[in-house]
Amino acid sequence: MIKNKKRDMKRYIVYSLLVLTVSLLFASCNQDTDIDYNNSIFTEENEPEESAFDKWVISNYTNPYNILLKYRMEDKESDMTHVLVPATYEKSVVLAKIVKHVWLEAYDETTGNPNFLRHYVPKILHFIGSPAYEDNGTMVVGTAEGGMKITLYNVNDIDPENIDVNMLNEYYFQTMHHEFAHILHQTKNFDPSFERITENSYVGSDWYIKTDPVTGVSTSRSDSDAWKEGFVTAYAMSEPREDFVENIAMYVVNTEAYWNNMLANAGDTGRALIERKFDIVYDYMLQTWGIDLDRLRQVVLRRQGEIANGELDLSVIK
Repeated sequence: MIKNKKRDMKRYIVYSLLVLTVSLLFASCNQDTDIDYNNSIFTEENEPEESAFDKWVISNYTNPYNILLKYRMEDKESDMTHVLVPATYEKSVVLAKIVKHVWLEAYDETTGNPNFLRHYVPKILHFIGSPAYEDNGTMVVGTAEGGMKITLYNVNDIDPENIDVNMLNEYYFQTMHHEFAHILHQTKNFDPSFERITENSYVGSDWYIKTDPVTGVSTSRSDSDAWKEGFVTAYAMSEPREDFVENIAMYVVNTEAYWNNMLANAGDTGRALIERKFDIVYDYMLQTWGIDLDRLRQVVLRRQGEIANGELDLSVIK
């Protein structure tokens, strides 16, 4: 009983001190007579001034394709799990021109339907200056979010004075076609028989690791290693959906000579598996979307060549 009384008295003292503190605080505040109640100490951050490039984006992305291209770093648009660097103004201009020429306009030319991309294209295209590295050491070159947004990384590595189509393929062109193919199959799914052709060979997040079944020694898995197992890239071994879109991306951005070399080096088993899967991919694109991948590849390769030959104006918009 005494113990409880002591606890009550202690609580009462604490409450009293709290009331006294609050009272003094209000008294102190009430004595301030020089407060400017008309202005806040917090000012709204001004929107960046619209640049010539912003106006170009509206005319070349937003109006014709309903795409919001974001090249300024925004926390809400960025992946907070990676250390990232903003894309520079100059490199963003170059990549925006390249993407329009080799991806957007290539689909327009192939389909003959300017409304195709406007309907299915992601609504946000986001540029990041640096790569995004995972904890396992792999590098993310692009991501897609629910068919609404595509992020391209490593933008600042573009050298407009020394255009390397192979580099553009690896970091941007393959990524664009890969991610857009995800949007298409998420809208209308592909034949599930595709997944069963190499269903026991998918390795999930360990796609970049090859383990010798005899010695148990692990090494990096290359694309040429994956060919022999019936996959067009090592990443295609992660899971069926990635396998499906990798077939589209690799076929469209590479020459017939590249594709034939891959099949030749895949061996009899690997070649047969790749060809079975690609038949499904080709028929899906043609019958579901009316897109002939041979025609799309022809258009894409021609437009890549135009960039490499300096036929596309990559100068900074000022």
